[in-house]
Amino acid sequence: MTKLLITEKLITTKKELTNLSNFSVNIEFIKYEELTSDNTQSLFTKADVSYVYDKFLTYSELSSSNYDFSSDVIFQVKKSNLNKFSVVSSDIEVIEANKPEKEGYFPWDLSNVIFSKKDTLSSQLISEFCKNENLFRQFLAYLNKELLRVNLLIENESNTISKLLDENNDYKYELALRRLKAIDSRNIEKSFEQINKIEKLMNDSEFNQENAKRFIVGMKKLLEF
Repeated sequence: MTKLLITEKLITTKKELTNLSNFSVNIEFIKYEELTSDNTQSLFTKADVSYVYDKFLTYSELSSSNYDFSSDVIFQVKKSNLNKFSVVSSDIEVIEANKPEKEGYFPWDLSNVIFSKKDTLSSQLISEFCKNENLFRQFLAYLNKELLRVNLLIENESNTISKLLDENNDYKYELALRRLKAIDSRNIEKSFEQINKIEKLMNDSEFNQENAKRFIVGMKKLLEF
């Protein structure tokens, strides 16, 4: 039976394949041209399954080459092309590549979720930022800078602000303009007030995880669109 490994990035090494899947069989890595060459049968005898590592395949490409879908071969397929294989669904097994665990978080990971109405705050994301004071302070500084651009755009051009802040006038300002149009100016003001409040609390007393959680949830209510 043919296996389709769904992935958006080619998996070309045995280490990558081991990290992203749970295959327990003996796998032989081959190029697609080797699969279609005269020595195909000898390749099959070397391992339980052959794995085509060098390219994404589509149903039309395989069918036009008269490929036998009962063969034990693993192909890499993009999710957008998966529906084309429905005509041979009884002869294929679909395997989703396991997503590797995120090794670390950055301030923009949380900031992007806060501004996006489509994204929800996961307990893991909140936990990561609220158990690490240094990461939480980095997030505060990043969010403050994001809001500062929005606020300054009310009465200034982006090229003027970028020079003032000593940064490139690039996608950051396109994003800031979209936020300016979508977020009530009163909520921007309230956000600055909340940032000042949480910073004062941290400076006057010890870092408190519950205060940090309430701040994050509150900011999302003010800024999501």
